Amino acid sequence: MTAVECIWNEQAELGEGVFWHEREQAIYWVDIIQSKVHRLAKNRSPESWNIPGQTSAIVPCEEGGLLAAFENGLSHIDLVSETVTPLVLLEDGIPHNRFNDGCSDTRGNFVFGSMDDRQLDATGSFYRLNRSGTVTILESFGKMCITNGPAFSTDGNWIFFTDTVAGKIFRAPLDGEGSPGRPELHIDFSNYAGHPDGMCTDTEGGLWICHFAGSRISRFREDGTLEREILLPVPNVTKCTFGGKALRTLYITTAATGLDESQRRQFPLSGGLFTVETTFQGVPTVAVPRPSCVAH
Repeated sequence: MTAVECIWNEQAELGEGVFWHEREQAIYWVDIIQSKVHRLAKNRSPESWNIPGQTSAIVPCEEGGLLAAFENGLSHIDLVSETVTPLVLLEDGIPHNRFNDGCSDTRGNFVFGSMDDRQLDATGSFYRLNRSGTVTILESFGKMCITNGPAFSTDGNWIFFTDTVAGKIFRAPLDGEGSPGRPELHIDFSNYAGHPDGMCTDTEGGLWICHFAGSRISRFREDGTLEREILLPVPNVTKCTFGGKALRTLYITTAATGLDESQRRQFPLSGGLFTVETTFQGVPTVAVPRPSCVAH
């Protein structure tokens, strides 16, 4: 495993949403607060787009472009024409809520969660966009203040998700279509630094969890025990994914939000995009369909 390297010192306020676009051989990520989508492809200069609204989670869309979670639901982003098309309005009647993290599973379903942007009340929920284009709420996952994750085991058998404020990571079994069963506590984060944030998995059953306000990423074994830690030169580590030609490069987003001016001078790479070369391997991000309706 090589040393951690900052490959893009963007100084994002809230870097998030990182995924590897296999067809384009490019890494995508967002800055939620500054409303930007970023793209970095091999042998190309970094590219950025200012996107109206708070883009928090992005994945490739089967019809081209990106499917994105915004503060009020799902939209399609066409970066060529620089247009945003609203698709599904969600939680319009819940004040102060916005959507946060999300990830597609190995079958092309998309799970994404909401949160209280004031970080006060347990008004956040997880939702699932299935292969037929229907969006449903995952009521069995419960309510929480800040939803994070989710991530999926590379064999397609488990979903992992995070209650950031409670400091707990849960998992639930998946059936043949990717529908989750009853969740169970997987990792109690109370004895680890910071707060559990975004995460990803490897083909050996490992779960990689970012520590917000904890300056590190931790890899947990399949049984939930800690296997290793990777320290970063910034406090707020937000999300990670495997990418690169062999899918062994760990890409890591970070955030400057919450740091005062003194801390920003002390940690000048906060909000940068980092990489570390590993001996572990991920799987490609699977494209998802455009949603067609919401189930009630």
